Amino acid sequence: MSISNFIDENLKKELPFVVFRKGEHSKGIGYFQKEPENEGSFELDAPRFVFAPFNNEHESLSILLQNAKKEVFDTETNLEISKKQIVEETIVSEREYHVNLVRKGIDSIKGSDLRKVVLARKEQKEVGDLDPFITFQKMCARYPNAFVYLWYHPNSNIWMGATPERLIALKNNKFDVMALAATQEYTNTLEVSWGTKEREEHQFVVDYISDKINDFNIEVSKTYTVKAGSLLHLRADIEGEISKDSEGLEALINRLHPTPATCGLPKELAKDFILNNENFNREFYTGFLGELRPGTSDLYVNLRCMKVEGTKVSIFVGGGVTKDSDSEKEWLETVAKAKVMRNVL
Repeated sequence: MSISNFIDENLKKELPFVVFRKGEHSKGIGYFQKEPENEGSFELDAPRFVFAPFNNEHESLSILLQNAKKEVFDTETNLEISKKQIVEETIVSEREYHVNLVRKGIDSIKGSDLRKVVLARKEQKEVGDLDPFITFQKMCARYPNAFVYLWYHPNSNIWMGATPERLIALKNNKFDVMALAATQEYTNTLEVSWGTKEREEHQFVVDYISDKINDFNIEVSKTYTVKAGSLLHLRADIEGEISKDSEGLEALINRLHPTPATCGLPKELAKDFILNNENFNREFYTGFLGELRPGTSDLYVNLRCMKVEGTKVSIFVGGGVTKDSDSEKEWLETVAKAKVMRNVL
């Protein structure tokens, strides 16, 4: 039976599944749950694929790997994938709301202890009949270096994404954490200039993560530019080691999530601002997902993603706001990020 058939079968039976590919030249992996269940969160009683929301006070979903059928498949496709970039769409009401939200964020930063807040918006599109697996294949072709996934659970519906950001890579209790922030569009070179606002935004992320996990004997790399689809970001890598019990990994996750790149600084002030001022529920956008095992785990931040409900698709995008932010530029950054998902629809 093909991967597409497994997907159709689980959707008909309303059984959870996940299909993903970690990067260029890697095989695709699918976990298809055999029986209904709803196991949650970070418990490491058994290996699982976890799907966690932005607000860690809400329920996480997961698939116990021992109760799922595993399928390995080739993500190469003969689909004709257009490389043409879509025409930029400007929706006046969405633009006005987001620009005003960013201005409110800047005012709050200037008048409080808040240093950075990541503000997001949601675009909704009618797409007609959307084939989830074909869309997944398009994402793999367009974004070869991203973690590409297709997730379904009856409590969350279908989510898809192509994220450039890893939350934690853990192997033999040694971990690597990615500090990723700042954005500009890729124009055929990695040799680009970054402004003070972008470098300061990224340094906030590096300093915050380093401070939160400095007791894990960490080392921090130099900052460098990386490409993710049609965008560029600033990145630094932070390495360390956890204890050999599950509490070490759980503590690391709780300290990191939500990250400064998806929430802000200080975390609790930024999170309160987001929950009180964004006009939608982020759900699993800026949460995290991936394989969770004691000693060896691979977790990714859920960016560049969309939720599929019948013929309606919701695309989630956001950007980091500091005291030096320009509200119009922040809007344009979300437009550029939305193209990542709109280009495959």
